[in-house]
Amino acid sequence: MSQPVSQPRPPAGVLPESMPLYAQIKNLLIARVIKGEWGPGELLPSEMRLAAEYSVHQGTVRKALDEMAALGIVVRQQGKGTFVNASSMRHSTYHFFRVLPKSGTAMEAPSTEFVSIETAPATEEEHAHLRMPTAQRDVVRSLRMRRFGSVPKIVERVAQPAYLFPGLADLYRELLPETTYGIIERRYRVLVVKVVERLTAVAASAEDSALLDVPVGTPLLEVDRLAAAIDGQYVEWRVSRCLTDAHEYVVELT
Repeated sequence: MSQPVSQPRPPAGVLPESMPLYAQIKNLLIARVIKGEWGPGELLPSEMRLAAEYSVHQGTVRKALDEMAALGIVVRQQGKGTFVNASSMRHSTYHFFRVLPKSGTAMEAPSTEFVSIETAPATEEEHAHLRMPTAQRDVVRSLRMRRFGSVPKIVERVAQPAYLFPGLADLYRELLPETTYGIIERRYRVLVVKVVERLTAVAASAEDSALLDVPVGTPLLEVDRLAAAIDGQYVEWRVSRCLTDAHEYVVELT
């Protein structure tokens, strides 16, 4: 019969004794990822070492790691080991990017242009969406435009909690990244594991009109997205407005 897990490091919270042993190990390992003991892209200790650390069979650790892989928290690489998931390892630059050329047209990746970047007091709407603590009021706010070829197709308005990412605005100005997730994972050791999107039809505002070079009132697809880290903290609120004359929003469910 399996014995209770020995815990050389204090776990994050008390685990129920009725929980299967592999699930206890999984939760302990996830807690260590959340605390930043292993950052995105970093190698975890071997199964053998973890099994010795927790005084369990190697197979128990293997099942825990397999479940973490199924959740997208780690990546298992044959002959190399188990790594904390990171942008460069688990997806292309546009893993979460769903606006693609319509069927029958050549596949292409959009380019990104930063129109503005600032650290500023959050609006009430930004503060509420990001569920920021009352005392934290600033966000890193950016306005970006996505082009397919030379043609502007998407306007993105992004807000991120400044207290989570000190210096982020300066990094954006320096690096002008195509994607924000790689930056916050590599530089701040924050792992983005979940996005929730809501779609609606809207009319182009005056600002949309100027950026996309379309008349005011042109129909646009609005994609309202919240991105969450492994600990459930919201790390980004993004509202994208897209022209769909030659592109479409694609979701593949398996």
